[in-house]
Amino acid sequence: MSRRRHAGALLVVLAALVRSAAGQGDPETIERLLYEGRENSHVWKTLTYLCEEIGPRLTGSTRLQRANEWTRDEFARLGLANAHLFRWGEVPVGFDRGPSRVRMVAPSERELEFTAAAYSPGTDGPVRARLRARPETMAELEELGSELQGNWILYTTEALDRGSAGLSDETSNEELLAIEGALDEIGIAGRIFASASELVVTGGVNGWRELTLATLPKKIRIEVRRSDSEALAEALARGPVEVEVDLAHRFVPGPVPLYDTIAEIPGREKPEEVIIFSGHLDSWDGPGSQGAQDNGTGCAVMLEAARILMAAGVEPKRTIRFCLWTGEEQGLLGSMAYVASLTPEERARISACFVDDGGTNYQGGVTCLPSQLAMLDEAIAPVAGAFFDLPMENLARERSGGVRGIGSDHFSFNQAGIPGFFWIESGSGGREGKNYTFVHHTQHDTLRYAVQEYLVQSATCSAVVAYQLAEAETLLPRQAPELEIAPPPDLTFVPVAGDFTGTWEARFVGADAPDIRFTLELEMAADGRLRGSSSSALGTERITEGKWDAAAKRATFALVTEMGKLALTAHVEEGILLGTMSVMGQELAFRGSPKR
Repeated sequence: MSRRRHAGALLVVLAALVRSAAGQGDPETIERLLYEGRENSHVWKTLTYLCEEIGPRLTGSTRLQRANEWTRDEFARLGLANAHLFRWGEVPVGFDRGPSRVRMVAPSERELEFTAAAYSPGTDGPVRARLRARPETMAELEELGSELQGNWILYTTEALDRGSAGLSDETSNEELLAIEGALDEIGIAGRIFASASELVVTGGVNGWRELTLATLPKKIRIEVRRSDSEALAEALARGPVEVEVDLAHRFVPGPVPLYDTIAEIPGREKPEEVIIFSGHLDSWDGPGSQGAQDNGTGCAVMLEAARILMAAGVEPKRTIRFCLWTGEEQGLLGSMAYVASLTPEERARISACFVDDGGTNYQGGVTCLPSQLAMLDEAIAPVAGAFFDLPMENLARERSGGVRGIGSDHFSFNQAGIPGFFWIESGSGGREGKNYTFVHHTQHDTLRYAVQEYLVQSATCSAVVAYQLAEAETLLPRQAPELEIAPPPDLTFVPVAGDFTGTWEARFVGADAPDIRFTLELEMAADGRLRGSSSSALGTERITEGKWDAAAKRATFALVTEMGKLALTAHVEEGILLGTMSVMGQELAFRGSPKR
């Protein structure tokens, strides 16, 4: 053990010896957990197997069922009890994506980065055909007529910029629909769309849970990254272009069962009381993706946390249960079904559910109710001491995380009145300067950008916190959802008119910016303070630590969310609010206009 780590271990022991009245785990066991987690980690090996040997794990796919079975067997091999698959549903038809390829083959060769929706039709082997730009008008389409039969149709970046996938000023909505219908009647090979950026984001077709072999979708729709679309358009402007598409999509006759993987370490004194630690095993399956950070990392962390606890010989007072959910990407389906299966008595005996689902960063704490803060601070204290170069902080706010925004599987528990926590993801965001937006549901969700040392901390943290809460004198406090009470008015805040005063409609900007819009309500005070709120689809948060610098004409403020504390800096330039937000290791630029 290095001198620095030895010093950290001593801090852990000293901190444990002055434990609060909550009465959590004993120092020797905690030190064993920390040593096993830091010095003998298997987390990278586990993640590598999950991503490279199994691969992306779409809900309803053969690979996901294999992952369910493998993780169940791994939990059992580690010595956990009751390792099993919880069947939460089924789909009439499954979907497996095989090796796929899209490339320009003439006049030159170019491999294209692309995706196609899960549960969408593929090709019967490679289909090589001429590429045509989408006709702008019915007159243009009628002139080409049957020449378009069997062609690939490109929806260019210029058409995308005009909006509505090629709707020009001279083309009505009715004519646009008529063109699309006519293309289908002619019998084109399929459509190729441009992504808005260099990222291609994979999702699924609508109604995938109701598909049958008789109602499978027929239209092929491909999305390529923007630079590839521009290259195709430039080649088209010079002459004929040929594209070859090979989509190895296979529909699997069902019903196909859907499972969560569950295993536990039984409690020695109160086995009926449970602490849940979890991630989600399913992922999207776009070409190039391995399902690494969303959410292979969280599942590898859970398996490693279980291994650490078993290697340290932990026999907890309460049961520690590990759950690997599926159907998360389609709406928290597996965790929702699991919670729905519990009796009121079982729900009352769950202390909390923790979810690791935010990419490769390390577990930096949680947002919690004020009544939970002391207990959770004590639970993470040994980890904060041992990994002192990776700061941790629990943040209290008056309502529990996830109540207003779904986010991840912890919401399924919050909705049922069970404390659910989404680990704050702290750190750099990923290797090579990449962040979660770069990998989330894209072709870049691979091992390449995951940070091994962060996963070591997360697995060790999960093991220690699980043990601490399992040993605590009580379950975590909980409270029924209540209406949020506004704080009393601050009579010392004297509003003044200023550059930032007002309501701003904002959105993130940049090549890889997430498509999220939010509203900022801002007020300025004569003494330099700033207050207000931020509202989005995930709810409304009050601004904290707000201040403005009159000389620099710059404002700084923060929001406490379930993802942690978000730091914002902004200035006004020619009536436009320009700023940056720091979140989950990312610096995201935003732009706001005054609300009219």
